[in-house]
Amino acid sequence: MLETKPDQFQQAAIETTKSTLLIAAAGSGKTFTITHKIAYLINNQKIRPEEILVISFTNKSVDDLKRKINYPVDIYTFHKLAISILKYNQVTYHIAPPDLLAYVTEEYFYQLNEEPLQKQIIKSYGLKDYPAFLESRAFRELTKIIMTFISLYKTNNKTIADLKKISKYDFLLMKLILNVMACYNSELKSTNSYDFDDLIIAATKYCANYKKYRYIIIDEFQDTSQVRWNLIAHMRAATEAKIFVVGDDYQSIFKFSGCYINIFLNFTQLVPDSQILKLKYTYRNSQELINVSCHFITQNPRQIKKELLSSKHLKKPLRFKPYFNAQRAFRRLLQKIILKYDDILILGRNNFDLKKFYPAGQLDNDTFLFQNKLIKYLTVHSAKGLEADVVILINLTDSLYGFPNKIVNNRLINELQKDEEKMLYAEERRLFYVALTRTRNEVYLLYPWQNKSPFISEIKKNLKRINMNNH
Repeated sequence: MLETKPDQFQQAAIETTKSTLLIAAAGSGKTFTITHKIAYLINNQKIRPEEILVISFTNKSVDDLKRKINYPVDIYTFHKLAISILKYNQVTYHIAPPDLLAYVTEEYFYQLNEEPLQKQIIKSYGLKDYPAFLESRAFRELTKIIMTFISLYKTNNKTIADLKKISKYDFLLMKLILNVMACYNSELKSTNSYDFDDLIIAATKYCANYKKYRYIIIDEFQDTSQVRWNLIAHMRAATEAKIFVVGDDYQSIFKFSGCYINIFLNFTQLVPDSQILKLKYTYRNSQELINVSCHFITQNPRQIKKELLSSKHLKKPLRFKPYFNAQRAFRRLLQKIILKYDDILILGRNNFDLKKFYPAGQLDNDTFLFQNKLIKYLTVHSAKGLEADVVILINLTDSLYGFPNKIVNNRLINELQKDEEKMLYAEERRLFYVALTRTRNEVYLLYPWQNKSPFISEIKKNLKRINMNNH
């Protein structure tokens, strides 16, 4: 963002004294607004730096905020905040190894000696014996489902009573989940250890004794999970702190890790006497790209519609590139744009997408050298918060691992995370919006002549009408 002073919508957010949800679209200057908000609180509202808490979701984003905020305020991830609360209350514990759940899950099956349960598993997967099951892909998939379920169970703040309601969908799987969960919890208890979700759950119990803050600022609020929100709610109950949260429901793309978009959408119900403000101007994308991307994302009825304006204009921000030969088309496109742009970002839906477009033997950790320029590939999830001069979006196919991705979660996992989203591929639609809005200029969309993504078909169908209606 090039602005040196806030625009009128940023200024309103900076100066408000109410608890606020600030909706900040891609490129609208949310970090700029947060830094100026903190300066305003300290210099105009006379709130001491040590009374301000800033929370972001990754170590990288915390480090970025620390570089940009010139005041000694506390800037934490949720887990670092939980550790601070537990330390303040002199709670002793260990942090569990990150691979403990995987270890316990595999050990449970390797040590399983209940013959009736072994027979149920063998019958369920149609295998000849239990050792064959342990060597099978089915075993690897089952352990993955169990670990995902246990993690989501914790981060969604569910109870055993919740599990009983959904166990009817798969009694055998639920039995295995409960058995593994019991082993995992026993291992944690025996070593006085917390995993990352346990840290937050434990810290929530001690919030009444942790009355440090008068103002709580949360970045990327659309990525909040239920246990994280419970921690903040308990902190506010103890201190009556004002809360200023910033995010964009259009960019809520981490449901698979327990993020719950309803917390964002229901903010004013969760925080009485609060308000919603919106940043209206964006400084990254052209108006033409905004028109297309916003029309695309708001086909999902559970998104908060917003009017976004840009002073940038670009006649054709979307460049459609169909191909018969993926590698040839990719190389020709790079040759075309490499002299025009220094900062090129390649995005895909899956970790392995680039191997279809560039010889795998020439890749170094998804980075490659092309005409003496280093070019990086990222998944769209990994590119959240980033921007580049130009974006190339690859592998836009209508397939299981295409975009939208069509892999269906296990029924128990879907029931555990049940929400009101009825639209097909609602989260994938948000992910595609994130991909489109990483660019400062064009987005090149590479897709096969046959079997192209339905998202491509939809955008091409509506593109002309959208731009005509916005001129």
